[in-house]
Amino acid sequence: MGELNVSILTPAKVVGRFQAGQVQVPSSDGYLGILPGHAELVSELGVGELIVNTHSGDQSFFVSGGFLNVGGGDHVTLLVDVAEKPTDIDLERAKEAKRRALARLEEKLGVDVMRAQAALLRAEQRLAVASRRSK
Repeated sequence: MGELNVSILTPAKVVGRFQAGQVQVPSSDGYLGILPGHAELVSELGVGELIVNTHSGDQSFFVSGGFLNVGGGDHVTLLVDVAEKPTDIDLERAKEAKRRALARLEEKLGVDVMRAQAALLRAEQRLAVASRRSK
């Protein structure tokens, strides 16, 4: 079985390029597992943990929004709005974002509920990624 050529890109920088045996990606419809030889695919990304299984171990990232492209030749490109390594996640900031989102949802009047729910999901996923990888 071959390897995947994985590129993770944000508008600001190249986050990483990896040779991998598998990639687990949070899509807008749930998690996808990408293996070498996967069919070509374009998918919208969701919010969650991206795991790139390399020979030297798993590389984990919090990602939020963007697109996945699986192309011929086992090329996997992730164009993401946000990509953070677990060690780069500011736990206090994420906790505060979660608290603010919950407070907005409790207000109910004059609140953009979908926006507050999205903020809550991002904060919870950031905290989950950071906590799983700090053990």
